Amino acid sequence: MKNKCDAIIVLANLMDKNGVLNGETRSRVDLAVYALKHSYAPPLITCGWAYREDSDICIADAMKEYAISSHDIEDAAILTEVRSRDTVGDAVFTKINHVIPLSWTTILFVTSDYHAARSRAIFSFVYGPSVIVDAAGAVCSGNEQLRNGEAASMNAFLSTFEGITAGDDKEIYRRLRERHLFYNGQVYLQIPETPF
Repeated sequence: MKNKCDAIIVLANLMDKNGVLNGETRSRVDLAVYALKHSYAPPLITCGWAYREDSDICIADAMKEYAISSHDIEDAAILTEVRSRDTVGDAVFTKINHVIPLSWTTILFVTSDYHAARSRAIFSFVYGPSVIVDAAGAVCSGNEQLRNGEAASMNAFLSTFEGITAGDDKEIYRRLRERHLFYNGQVYLQIPETPF
């Protein structure tokens, strides 16, 4: 992104049960902090829930702690979004809880390079035409299995949200709650009927 944006959103990968981030997640946070320090924007938003069965640590909180301890970032410069369970949720819940209330119009999100294209498509769809979305991808040793996984996930996303207009918050949330396996109660607890 050539111009300053309203916020930087960093997506999670994995951590251990003690909240120690894996190398891929650290690389994403490192790149997001680099962007933050080079005047793209405060704040930084870290995303991700307590996904591990053996830990109650939210990966968003672990990412925030890593940014503070490893990069000397002020606590106030980092927000967390702990309701999201995947990339779609990252987009939906950052929009509902941050982008809309704060009237942001330009967002830079940071992920891994192999994940950037699908993430950009998801964020652009969820945020809609009123928000400019740009992506930065941390270099990762992606392989054919990761690329195939991205293609399958993209097809699942397109199928889940087929027929919905980009940026239609209520319909996107309803479809997330009804059809997405991570949010509809089939795998994890179903999300509330409405966040609005």
